[in-house]
Formats: sequence, C-alpha cells, structure tokens
Amino acid sequence: MGKIFWKRTFRELKKNFLRYFALWMLVILSMFLVVGIVSSAQSTIQTINQTAEEDHLEDGEFTLAVPLGKEAIQNIEKMGVTVEAVFSLDLKQKDNSVIRVMKNRRSINKIHISQGREAKQEDEIAVERIYAAAHHLNPGDTITLADKTFTICGIGTTGDYELCVQNPSDAAADGDIFGTAFVTPEAYENLKKSGAVRQSEDLTYAYHLGKDADADEVREYLSGRLLRFETAENNPRIKPANGDVQINIRAGLAAGVIVLMMLAFVISVFVVHSIDKESSVIGTLYAMGVKRKELLTQYTMLPVLICFTGGIIGTILGYSPMALSFLGGETYNYYSIPEIEICCRPALILYGTAVPAVTAYAVNWLVIRRRLGETALSLIRGGMKEKVSYVHLRPRSFVRNFQIRRILREKRSCLAILAGMLISLLVLDLGLNCYVLCKKIRRSTMKDTKYEYMYQLKQTPDTIPKGSEPAYAETFSKENMGYELNLTVIGLEKNNPFFPAVKSHGKDEISVSSSVAQKFNLEKGDTLTLKDKADGENHSFTVVEIVSYNSGLTCFMDIDGMRAVCGRGPEDYNVLYSDHSLDLKAGQIYTITEKKDVIKTGAVFMDLMMPMFFTMTGCGILIFLIVLYQMVKVMIDRASHSLSLMRLFGYRDRELKRLYLNGCFTVTGAGAVFMVPLAKWIMDQMYPSFVANIACGLDFEWEWQLYFAVYMGVIICYLIIQALVMGKLKKITPEEVLKQRE
Repeated sequence: MGKIFWKRTFRELKKNFLRYFALWMLVILSMFLVVGIVSSAQSTIQTINQTAEEDHLEDGEFTLAVPLGKEAIQNIEKMGVTVEAVFSLDLKQKDNSVIRVMKNRRSINKIHISQGREAKQEDEIAVERIYAAAHHLNPGDTITLADKTFTICGIGTTGDYELCVQNPSDAAADGDIFGTAFVTPEAYENLKKSGAVRQSEDLTYAYHLGKDADADEVREYLSGRLLRFETAENNPRIKPANGDVQINIRAGLAAGVIVLMMLAFVISVFVVHSIDKESSVIGTLYAMGVKRKELLTQYTMLPVLICFTGGIIGTILGYSPMALSFLGGETYNYYSIPEIEICCRPALILYGTAVPAVTAYAVNWLVIRRRLGETALSLIRGGMKEKVSYVHLRPRSFVRNFQIRRILREKRSCLAILAGMLISLLVLDLGLNCYVLCKKIRRSTMKDTKYEYMYQLKQTPDTIPKGSEPAYAETFSKENMGYELNLTVIGLEKNNPFFPAVKSHGKDEISVSSSVAQKFNLEKGDTLTLKDKADGENHSFTVVEIVSYNSGLTCFMDIDGMRAVCGRGPEDYNVLYSDHSLDLKAGQIYTITEKKDVIKTGAVFMDLMMPMFFTMTGCGILIFLIVLYQMVKVMIDRASHSLSLMRLFGYRDRELKRLYLNGCFTVTGAGAVFMVPLAKWIMDQMYPSFVANIACGLDFEWEWQLYFAVYMGVIICYLIIQALVMGKLKKITPEEVLKQRE
C-alpha cells in the first residue's frame, strides 16, 4: 500500500505541478524574507558588539572649553576612570566636504582597519570607510589637507563615529559631506599650526569606567568647564545600527507570524480541494480497511514535503551573502561599521526549516481528520454536501445569481484571496510608508531651512556681525520607545527671519515644531520633559503652541527664557544664523553648518530607505500574485466538471470567463476597496515603532493618488493572473464530464 501511495503522490505532483510549485515558491519567498531580515540583523549586532570589545569602545566622552591639566587627569584616574584625548581638527576640502582629522588612538576607540594599516609616517593617513567610498579613495591614493599631500595607508572605522556625523544633533550621515581621518601625532600638530583649520580645535576626551567608577562623579568634577557630556548609551554616534536592526528583528518575527497564518490558510484550501476531489477514492479505501492514520500520512505527505524543502531553501537563501547584501546592505552602506560577518543562530534555523512543515502537517491533520469523520458510504457518494447552493437568492439575471453562488461555494478560496491581499498590502505599505516619509523629510528640509550658514560658537565675538541673527541653542534628549533621541531647543530673538515666530515666553514655556509633536504625540497644553545632555538635569516645559517646522526635531523658546534655563547671562548667545558667510576667527567657531549640507543630509534618508522600498514592494507584489494564482486556479480546478458540462452545452471562452472568473474579479475589486485603507491604517499604527530611533517627524500620510495607484495595482495583478488561468480554462474539454459520470 505504501508503494501505491508514493506513486499517487508523484502523480499528484506531476498533474498539479504549477500549483505546488507556486506553494513552494511562496514558502521559499516567505522564509527568505523572514530569515533574511532577522539573520542580517543578528549578524550586524554580533559584528558591531564583537568589534566594540576588540577595539575598546568608550563608555562615554566629554567636551571641554579648555584642555585638562596633568593634575586633573590624575584626579579623574583616581576615580577609577581611564581618559584619552581624542582632539580633532575640521578641514574643508575643495569639494566642500569636511574631514575631521584626529591622532591615532592608543587604547580607547581604536581604529578598526579594513584595508591597509594605520598611519606610521607624517605623510600617511587612514581614512574612514564611508567617506572613502563616497570619494572613491583607496589605499595608495593621495589626499591634500592644508596644502600638504598625504598618502592613504588604510581604510577603517571607529566605534565612536559609527553614525559618522559632524555634530551629534545632525539628523543623518552623508559620506559626501563629512568623514574622519587619522594621522600620526606629529602630522596632527603640523596641521594644527596651519592656517587651513576651519574652526577651533575640538577638545573631546573619551573615557573608560573602572569596576566601581561612576560617570556622574566625573561629570560633577568637570562641571565648571564642561561643554558636552555623553555616555555611550546616549550618544547618537555610538551603536545606532544596533537600534535600527533590533527593530528589523521585531518586524521580521511579526512578519513571520503573519506569513505562517497565511500559509496555513492557503494550505487548508489545497487540502480541502484535494480531499473533496478524491472523496470517492478515500471512501473506497476506507471501506477496504485502510486505516485513518495511513490516509492521513498519504494526504499530508506532499504538502509537508513541499513546505519542508521550501523552508530549507528559504533558510539557506536567508543566510546567504546575497540576503545579507540585499536585506542588510543599507545598514552597511550607511553606518561606518566593519564588514558584517554572517552569524548563524540555531533557533532561527529551526524556525525557517521546521515551522512551515509543522504548520502544513497541523493544518492537514485538522482538515483530514474532520473529513474522515464521515462514513465510508458518505465519502463514496461525494463527501460533505455543499449547502450554499440552496441559499435563496432574490430574482436577478442568471449570470449575476450564478456568480453569487460561485462566490458562496468558493468562499474559502475567496477568503484566502482577501487574506493574502491584506498581508501583501501590509508588506507593500511598509515600503510605501518609507518612501513617503523620506520624500516629505527631503521636501520639508528644503522648505524650512532658510539660513545659509549656522555658526555654533566657542567664543562670542565682541559685536554681533552685521547681517547675522544671534540665538542660544542647546541639545537636549528625550526617550522614545526605549531610544534616547536628541532634540535641539533654540532660543530666538523676536522677528528672527530664519525661523517661525513663536509665542512661548519665559523659561517654563516652549513652542514645539510639528515634527516633535508628531514624534512624541504632543498637543497644546501638554508637558514636555527634556534631559540636559551637559549636566543630566531634567527640565519640564508647557507646550504653548505647535509651529510648522519639520527640519529635524526642534523646539523653540524666546532667547531670554532659554538663557534662564541654561543659567546664562542676559547678553549670552552661542549660535549665529546668516544668509551669507561671516568673517569670524577660527578660534571662535565650534562648528559651521551650511544650508546645502543640511538639504543634502535630508536627501540621505531617501537614499537610505530606497532599498527597503524596493524590497518590500517587490515582496508584497510577489506574495499577492502567488496567493491569487493558487486560489483562482483551485477555484477553476474545483469547477472543472461543471466547466466541461458548459462546454458540452456550447458555452464559449468569453462566456465561461464571465460566469466563473468575473465573480472572483468582483470579490477582488470590492475587497481591495476595504483592504487598501485597512492595511494602511494597520501599518500606520505599527510604523512609528519601526522608526522609533530616527530623529525625524512622522508625516507619512498618503495623497489620494497613491491610494488609487495601489488599488489599480491590485486590479492589474488580478488581470495578470486571470490571463494565466484562462490558459487552463481553455484546456478543459467536454470529455471531462464523461470521465466523472457515475
């Protein structure tokens, strides 16, 4: 009997090869997507954490107005804290990019060299990987800094500039604009003495905490001269990629649950169709004494094998270098991290290989057990009777009532189409939300950035330069879904032409930008609590208004209120905004930000998210096409007897299409009217958690044209599948009905 069953399995596979091939591809695609997303994220996290340990990543850093003396360093070391100076100079290149030059690191934040070696001679330099890639630099090439030519001896990364931005408050990194480089101490001192330095030397120290050391004790000791104090956990430059891919893991696992539910439903339709079609054969075998267990094994064998082999291949592809490049490539291309090494996790491998097969077996067992609960005679006579054919319908045209009865008879397949549509639209909407959000960030950055130059000052000039607007700005932080995000609070004088007018007054009131309101779900009258990144103190403000401003996460106050919050004098300011370049001394400038760089940074989000957009869009369309093809083909296969009879009565292809396929088209079209907005609403509830660690607003509202485009995409997908299935319908001949007569 077992040999006979095996032959039957191969005949079934050969007869319905396309149907099982589609199921196989659906499993492969689903497991590739889930395993690929999760495995690339796990591999990224392990690579970053392992590199951080090997290169002695800092526990934190601080920036001072004046260097530490020898005695101060000794006092800090007595607290159990190791300190290393990581001073830097910013040099502007001919292409307007900025290179931050530092000395080779000795013990903290050591350079991880991916190509070549560290600088050993005064005319050698090691360049950060993202900047080198953006400017097509390789070991052996030369680069000019302060009219001196350096030979590139290595390409590498450092953990304290994983997000390689010029200022911690910058929204996005861009290798075209900014990068880091490392030279010998002698070369650094020569550059420092040159007249090409764009601004004053940045006096930042990295520190490592000993076993019983306390960062707050160090902060308190330095409070009198402290400009900035960051722990590694709250530093946006350190390990941001881990936060990004942690979200990918959650999204991948959630997608896995949804996909398995869809697979279960699709497989159940397959099984029911197969059992109903071979009802008389099963009944005969049952009457001959074949046990239920043997029949269960026989009818679960093929779907389980299909899902098991599909799961194995999908898992192998999910762990392949192709998947790492395809699904994790944007992380490697955006963050300054070493090359990612594939990390295999047994739990994920078991999930990808075993769960689809277990799901197929469980669904088959439940369906077959219910079907085999009938008597052998009932099965021989045709099995469970369809009651939907006898539903009373009010008088309509014959065609309309026929289509309705077909929909009722094939309700399981129709529900599978709607379920597959919803899941596909969720995947698609994830990509579309990425696209819409990035497009609006780019547009709003161009619209809201009205200044040409922003000068963050280390020392204020004696008089305010003509044509500039002074302000007092500080960076604060606020937690969002477990992530510490930077917000810039700007104290403005009245009638500042570069920013919107604000109503807030005094140190307890604040005007919130629309991007901040979206990110933290704030309304007028709410209380906003921010953490000062310098002293660690919390400050609470009342939101008096929400102003239209979407460039980064920014809040506004009147300048006197901001001075009071920061404990500054009535004439103090630390930022100048201008529509032209200002003639300031390098020692007075902390950093310079130009409008063109801000706008270009806004466009980086689009470049970063486009791979996600194409991946999610492509996968969503493929999943829907596969599910739609399977279900429509099942419906045609189930109707093969009646279609053959219709052929016998002289019905033509066009008439058969109208009777048997147009009803499904109506279900798909009408279902899409509800599913498109439903999927968008569901994704809108989930999407904020996917971008929780990105310092931007949450404006991903669609225009009506995009809804229409998605709807038309669903219709086009159905028409493609209908054209494919028509080939099957045309092959059904009148002889079919004679084969099935009693």
